[in-house]
Amino acid sequence: MTNVTNATFNHQIRKVKMMKYLLTICFSTILLFPKTGTACSMYKLTQNGRTIVGNNEDWTSPNGQFWFEVGKGKSYGIMYMGFLDNFAQGAINEAGLMFDGFYEPYLEVKNVEGKLEIPIGDAIKKVMQTMSTVEEVQSYLNTINLTILENGQLVFVDKSGTYLIIEGDKMFLGDEDEKTFSNFYYSQINSLEDVMLPYFQKGRNFIETTEKAGSLDYCGKAMENFAQNGRIAPTQYTTIYDLNTLKIRVHLFHDYSDYIELDLISELQKGNHRKMIAELFPENSKGYIHYKKYNNPEHPTLLLEELIGNNEITEQEFLNQGFNNIINDLGYEWLNQIKNPEGAIKVFKYGLTLMPNNANLYDSLGEAYFVSKEWDDAIVSYAKSLVLDPQNKNAIKMIAKVNKQREMVTK
Repeated sequence: MTNVTNATFNHQIRKVKMMKYLLTICFSTILLFPKTGTACSMYKLTQNGRTIVGNNEDWTSPNGQFWFEVGKGKSYGIMYMGFLDNFAQGAINEAGLMFDGFYEPYLEVKNVEGKLEIPIGDAIKKVMQTMSTVEEVQSYLNTINLTILENGQLVFVDKSGTYLIIEGDKMFLGDEDEKTFSNFYYSQINSLEDVMLPYFQKGRNFIETTEKAGSLDYCGKAMENFAQNGRIAPTQYTTIYDLNTLKIRVHLFHDYSDYIELDLISELQKGNHRKMIAELFPENSKGYIHYKKYNNPEHPTLLLEELIGNNEITEQEFLNQGFNNIINDLGYEWLNQIKNPEGAIKVFKYGLTLMPNNANLYDSLGEAYFVSKEWDDAIVSYAKSLVLDPQNKNAIKMIAKVNKQREMVTK
């Protein structure tokens, strides 16, 4: 891969680069109608010696993918899952160890003295390549400075059903038959009734009122109840792992009427490769249709326009809801991952019709024009950003860079 990097959290604490786009692991700035906060969910059940784990990935983009890395020597083969930026949102290895990450409220990490300064992505890669139990993971990660987890938490589960929760300073091992996880810290609540997440409580109500079954079918029904839909960041895909048989069931776009199944060992026998999740499903499926609609280069903002509809929303309300981050995320996906600057320009220009005083979006538009080699428009965009934010050093630097590039071309 791989890029399991320090940004593995914050949909994974993915960093905002010079007023740039928000890239997060399970960080869904849920927009509008109603504002509901962050989202992602996970459920594990161990029964009759079999451990099943389900995970819902809630995000704005449907461009999810799986990628497989064959083990070398004594290292394990791994299936990673994520989006076009190649940041792993989760993984399972052939020893039956899986992990997922969750965006969380800020929680200070204090226990850093004497800890190793190893990027969290490198640490996770080592874990997935070399470890099979959560006890091994705990021993290893206890040696590392985990400051990167001040806004995130990791959860590992092995095939025995034992789990490990990592909240920065705090690590918790547990072996209950059943456990649920989402965007909250167990260390910060007295009971699950304290978790103010409607989708989580809906899923929890389901598993508390139904007869348990250690099967992919039952876990799929549970994840259906944890899923979100009809928002800016719905459940894009659901993965359900049998950690003992290494079978993986996948549902697309909160549609639990259909699924595909993968066998980890069979996939690894094909060598290193990637799969776009939506392209594994029929072209007439709800998820595939949504995927194609989202990736329409002629109209890349169609889904956002449909979401907003005729609602009268002020610029400040858009900002309060984090819609500028949604625009940046979509625009930079077109610019950096899809490699279509014209699509990115359309996205940023659309964002500016909604938030015309946003210096960040003008800065982003300037970058898209720069990549497209539309020098005059790039300078105009950066200049507008600078007028709105005189402290934008990036705009000053880029105006000089654009002028230099233009001079080189015209000579």
